[in-house]
Amino acid sequence: MTGKAQEQKGPDWLDQILDEFKAKKEQGESPSLIYLLERLLNELMKRERQRYLKQHPKQKANGFYRRSLRLTMGELRLSVPRVRYGHTFRPSILPPPWKRADRDYEELLIAMLSNGYSRAQMERALRSLGLPFSQEALEDALGLIQEKLSFYKTQPLKADWFAIFIDGYCAKLRAEEGKLEEITLFVAVGIDLEGNKEILGFWFWRGKESKAFWAEVFQDLVKRGVKRVLVFVTDDFRGIGDVVAKLFPFADHQLCLLHLQRNLKRKLSREAYRGAARLLRGIKEAKDREEGEGLFSALCRVVEGENAKWAKGLSAKAEKYLAFLEYPQEVRKHIYTTNPVESVNGGIELMRLELGGYFPSQRALEVNLFIQVVNLQDRWWRRPVPGVRAKSYELLQIFAMRYELAEDTEPIHNF
Repeated sequence: MTGKAQEQKGPDWLDQILDEFKAKKEQGESPSLIYLLERLLNELMKRERQRYLKQHPKQKANGFYRRSLRLTMGELRLSVPRVRYGHTFRPSILPPPWKRADRDYEELLIAMLSNGYSRAQMERALRSLGLPFSQEALEDALGLIQEKLSFYKTQPLKADWFAIFIDGYCAKLRAEEGKLEEITLFVAVGIDLEGNKEILGFWFWRGKESKAFWAEVFQDLVKRGVKRVLVFVTDDFRGIGDVVAKLFPFADHQLCLLHLQRNLKRKLSREAYRGAARLLRGIKEAKDREEGEGLFSALCRVVEGENAKWAKGLSAKAEKYLAFLEYPQEVRKHIYTTNPVESVNGGIELMRLELGGYFPSQRALEVNLFIQVVNLQDRWWRRPVPGVRAKSYELLQIFAMRYELAEDTEPIHNF
């Protein structure tokens, strides 16, 4: 179209918006980008309704309704066109009906949630940025997190793993009736045969853990796809050993030496602990299983001098405390403690302190934990465990000897 023809037809609607914007500037006003974006979106929606009415001649225009949409740059106040009959028309440029915020705004709210912001803190922070606070947008963000959380809890897992670590974190949670109750949060972290770490899941338990609880946890892992594991690394939780042996009969079970060290320090005299700690360091650095067994026997004798019953129990579990010595030396330090879970627990502890010493609800705990899981996972996938990755070929050989060459490679999954 020539310039002359365009002038005869009149200014384009986009030119009209720009002219209005320019006129306001010339009059000394400072219209924001929000104003320009509002005008632009409103006009686009009107144009879309015009097209719709041409395609549906029996329909009629029926005014507008107000709708707010929150962006990180501010709040848009939109005039959404509607039609007279039914709900057959909705501007395609709008987000889903339940959303009141764009993705950037939601991500900002999610970031605040992940850092333990209370509602009042979020309002103050948004106000300082010149942004509105919306309870609806907050609920949308929480809904989005819970939607992703539901998928995360049920997503399929890899079948084969080098190691799976499970540890617990004790916390206080405000119950529905307002009382604080003690809970334990158990987290499972896996390292695959390439050295990649992944948070496999988390579970809540009120009271003392039991064999029945561990059966549920491991059945959940099995249901989601876990089949073959070289080694499980855990604290000496009640009932967990029986469940590991039943569901994963070819897997080793390593009891955490860090938890053992803490127990030695707590239960032994200062002098006895010094001797026990020295022996424990030797066990970690032992060149082979035989040397480790000798040192562990000496450790049990030190404990026996002050607690014969405990020493007898430790001696009976020597095989589980020394399972790590069956693996290449380069990977041993990665599997004699539950340290991979400790980083998750450390983040939970920071969340608890930010929230005043307890979690206001299970929903708040789950939301904050899930955000932390996503952030940790993103970092972990960029940095495989070097020692495990370097020994991947040897680990695959151990895996093949234990599973692929076994007559019956399938564990019994019925508990």
